[in-house]
Amino acid sequence: MSRSNRVRHSNQCGVSPFFCAVIVSLFGSLVLAQKPGSLPPPRPAPPPVAPTDTFDQNRLRYGDKAASPTAAIGEKDTCFLPPLNGVGNPTVAVANLQASAKAKKEYGAACSALFDKKYPSAEEHLRKAVQQDAKFPAAWVTLGQLLGAQQKVGEAREACSHSLDVDSSYVPAHLCFADVAARAGAWNEVLEHTSRALALDPTNDAPAYAYTAAANLNLHHLAEAEKNGLRALEIDRNNNDPRVHFLMAQIYEAKRDAANEAAQLREYLKYASDADEVKMVKQSLAELDKRTAK
Repeated sequence: MSRSNRVRHSNQCGVSPFFCAVIVSLFGSLVLAQKPGSLPPPRPAPPPVAPTDTFDQNRLRYGDKAASPTAAIGEKDTCFLPPLNGVGNPTVAVANLQASAKAKKEYGAACSALFDKKYPSAEEHLRKAVQQDAKFPAAWVTLGQLLGAQQKVGEAREACSHSLDVDSSYVPAHLCFADVAARAGAWNEVLEHTSRALALDPTNDAPAYAYTAAANLNLHHLAEAEKNGLRALEIDRNNNDPRVHFLMAQIYEAKRDAANEAAQLREYLKYASDADEVKMVKQSLAELDKRTAK
């Protein structure tokens, strides 16, 4: 298949079919499947991410601290899933601090279950947490992410909505909605929620910029996609989420900029830890190098 055909924007994701199946898997919590009848992938694409593949125990964090099953639950002691755990300075939600002791206990148990990859148990504890205290925005956000990762989109939206109802200025609640909207391919809705998140915190929110970049890529606004992707990388100087480099490679693929595409894939490989993703990207990079050498 020629390069012109590979970058044709005729499929669901707006970039080559190879990238289509993983358009938002850069965050580890999202995957879009290709539309039936879309162009066949010229390179192997990974299957949709299952909950057991979604959460990386080594990257699960309580705020900016390493995850600990016994950590006390305070404002920063949240166990958001990637990429929301990458928000550098989350908006303080008084409601989180004021959550009942029983709700906090259930939330702590849910975080421990997530750390141990016991996802059904985590969901059960999260549901108990919001039953104990319906005004606990962090619990609603984590529940929304967990439901979204199981493709329970309607329930995920409802959970995110409850978080916003409690505190409309809570940045993770807007990103929760962006996460679910991206999963559904509702890119204008993604932009709506990321713009609100960035209005609240434009300096620390690398995930919001990355979601904005992914949305603009799918809407074929490539200059905006590149600008926002680079801003996400600028904030995430420690490469806590290396798959943003993979997103940038997709953007440069769409722009037909092979040199920068290859450079971003190489940056991704410096930090990536998932063996399947590394193998896939190495294969892609090898083919890209072959083409550019001709």
